[in-house]
Amino acid sequence: MLAAALAIVAGYAPPLRGPMLVVDLVLLLGAFADGVLALGRRLDLERQSPAIFSVGRPNLVTLVLRNRSGRALSGMVADDPLEACEARGNPGRFDLAPHGGTAVKYELVPTRRGRRRFGAVSVRYPSPLGLIARQERVELPADVDVYPDVHAARALELLRRQGRQDARLGSLRVRGGDTEFERLRPYQAGDAIRHVDWRSSARRDDLTVRQFQAESNQNVVFALDVGRSMRGDTGGLTAVDHALNAALLTADVALRGGDRAGLMVFDETPRRFVPPTGGRAGARKLTRAVYDLEAGLGATDYGAAMAFLRAQVRVRSLFIVFTNLLDPRSARELATSMKGLLPRHLPLCVLLRDTDIESLSTAPATAVDDLYVRAAAAEALAWRDALVRGLRRAGVLVLDARPGDLTPELVKGYLEVKARRLL
Repeated sequence: MLAAALAIVAGYAPPLRGPMLVVDLVLLLGAFADGVLALGRRLDLERQSPAIFSVGRPNLVTLVLRNRSGRALSGMVADDPLEACEARGNPGRFDLAPHGGTAVKYELVPTRRGRRRFGAVSVRYPSPLGLIARQERVELPADVDVYPDVHAARALELLRRQGRQDARLGSLRVRGGDTEFERLRPYQAGDAIRHVDWRSSARRDDLTVRQFQAESNQNVVFALDVGRSMRGDTGGLTAVDHALNAALLTADVALRGGDRAGLMVFDETPRRFVPPTGGRAGARKLTRAVYDLEAGLGATDYGAAMAFLRAQVRVRSLFIVFTNLLDPRSARELATSMKGLLPRHLPLCVLLRDTDIESLSTAPATAVDDLYVRAAAAEALAWRDALVRGLRRAGVLVLDARPGDLTPELVKGYLEVKARRLL
C-alpha cells in the first residue's frame, strides 16, 4: 500500500521519483530474499480413500498433511477434480504447527458409475516474509471404482442383525405358505386366522401362530435394459442407476433367503450374462458385472433378450425385467416377449414412471399452450396405464413405480411372490 501511494504521489511530484525507485528496489530485493527462503519442499502429502465408491452417496476422502519445517504453516489444499463427481469441502484450509500434522477431509458424490483416477494434490501457503505465496503440487495417482449404491445392502444387513425392519421395506423376513413349518411365534396384526395354533395359544395363555418357511434354492434373474430408453435422469441418477440399486438390494434379500440370483444386460443384443449363483459369491459377481454399465443409443430388442434368457435358464425362475417405453412399437414387442416367458417362468416387468410427464399433466395452465401440453401428457399416461393393464391381464406381474420408490417397492414385490408361493 505504501509503495502504491508513493507511486501515485511521484507521478505528480518528480522529486519523489528517486525515493520511489529506492522503495521499488528494496521491495524487489525483499521478494527475492523471501523467495530464496521459501525454496525447498516443506510438506508431505497423503490421500486416504476407499477403493470403492457408491454412486449418488457422499464418499469420504482424507488428505493427510505433515509439516517438515520448523515454522508454522497455514494455507489451502486442493485435490484435483475427479470426473463425474461433485466435491464438497474441496479445496480446504489447513493449519500446521512446526513438524506437526493434520487431516483435511472432504466428500465426493459420484454421479456416474465406472472407474475413476485421482490426480495430484496442490497446496498453497505464504512464504516466511509473507511477500509471495508458495505452491507445491504432488502427484498421488490412484484408481477407484464407482459402484452402484452398496451402502443400502449394508444398512439392510445391520437391520437384520438388530432384529429390526426398514420402515419403507416392511418386514424383511421371507415367509412361506402352509407346508414348510418353521416355528411358533406370537400373533401379529395381519396374520391369517388359519395359522393360529390353538393348543399352543391355550398352553401359553397368549395367541400363537405357526410360521412357515419359504421355499429356497429358487432362481431370480434380473434383466436390465441399457438401450436408449434408459438414458433419462431423475434426482441426479440415471434410470440405469435406479434399476441397479433396486436390483442389487433385492438380490441381497434373495441370496440371504437361500435363493440364487443372476443377471442379464441387453439392448440390441444380450451384452452380459451372469448365471444364477447363491451365497456371497453370487452377490460379488453381480456387483462386479454392473459397476461400469451405461445406457447406450441402441434400440432395445426384447424378443432377442427373452429368447436368450429362455435358452440359458431352463429351470423355472423369476425374471425381473427393468425397462422404459418410448413408443407403441416397443410396447407391443415388450408385451409379446413377456407373455412368451409364461407359463414356464414367472415374469415381473419393472417400469420406471416418468415424473416429469406426471408433473406436466397436473401443472396449472396459464396460457392456451399449457392446455395442449397437459393434454399430451395425460394421453401419454393413459397409454402407459393401458399397457400395464394389458400385461397384467396376460398374467405378467408389473411394477410401475417412480424412480425414488423403486427399491422398496421391488423388495416388497419379491417378498410377496415368495409369500404367495407364485414361483
